[in-house]
Amino acid sequence: MTMSVDHAWVLCLLLLCVPALLGRDARWRAVSSLMTVPEDRFSIWIDRGLRLMAAAVVAAIVLGLAGLHRGANEVERVGHGAHVVLVLDRSLSMDEGFARTGEKAKMTKTAAATQLIEAFFARRTQDSFGLVAFSTNPILVMPLTEHRAAMAGAMAAMAQKGLANTDIGGGLEMALGMFAKDDPGSARVILFVSDGAGRIPDAVQARIRAQVLTERIHLYYLYLRSGDAPALAADTAGTNDPTTPASLDAFFRSLDVPYRGYEANDPGAVEAATREIGALETRPVAYHETMPRIDEQALCYGLACLGLLVLLLARLAERGFVTVAEG
Repeated sequence: MTMSVDHAWVLCLLLLCVPALLGRDARWRAVSSLMTVPEDRFSIWIDRGLRLMAAAVVAAIVLGLAGLHRGANEVERVGHGAHVVLVLDRSLSMDEGFARTGEKAKMTKTAAATQLIEAFFARRTQDSFGLVAFSTNPILVMPLTEHRAAMAGAMAAMAQKGLANTDIGGGLEMALGMFAKDDPGSARVILFVSDGAGRIPDAVQARIRAQVLTERIHLYYLYLRSGDAPALAADTAGTNDPTTPASLDAFFRSLDVPYRGYEANDPGAVEAATREIGALETRPVAYHETMPRIDEQALCYGLACLGLLVLLLARLAERGFVTVAEG
């Protein structure tokens, strides 16, 4: 950090250090001859040290009055992780459980996903996270941040009841837009979590293709399969249905970016998938952190008080010549 002052003109008072260095003792000692005064090198060095300390006290007070501080600056740090944007499906179907037809669900897909993804975030202490929820429309819940408390609050808000429709394309576009002002050297990850799929308009597909290449995205699709829903690896050649998870998986694979799709039909599978994703995204990431200004006035005044205390003790310990009585 660079040192600076708020009031540069006050530094002119540093000239007062010169009298402290060159000043003379105001008290005189009457002796009959200088020959009677023994040479005391120890006292000479003590005197020089006290003069230097007096000058240092003056300098410390002046620097304190000038507002000495260390200015704010950016520090480059290296972490292991990525800038991760979670794109979470908040349609009504996400409020259902993982149970198959005729079985009783123990936990909704939203609850399971948020709990395990929170644990995923907690394990990645060097990452920045953002959250986009999508249903009828995409919602920017939390921009990229390193503050875990803010992200925890955003995840807790996902417990609200979902809406009817599923705008997958809008959610992905909003997530990609969050990287526009991001550090270009950061590793960028989109974790897309949904229990199904939907049709993405051709125009939106074209924009997504362009954005993922520009932003160099790593994409993960966590498909929360429940009941008798179609599998992620289902063959869609015969049906040509663009709304199935398999069709969405095929679209993601066609984006020509690093991509992995995971199918989870219970909370344990969700946890296994998030752990695998965490293991894949552990390369070093360089980022810059802004360090705040640090005021040093208190340190200056503290050193000045300490120096004054030493000078006061030295003055109290001062002794004159011993007068020897004549016999």
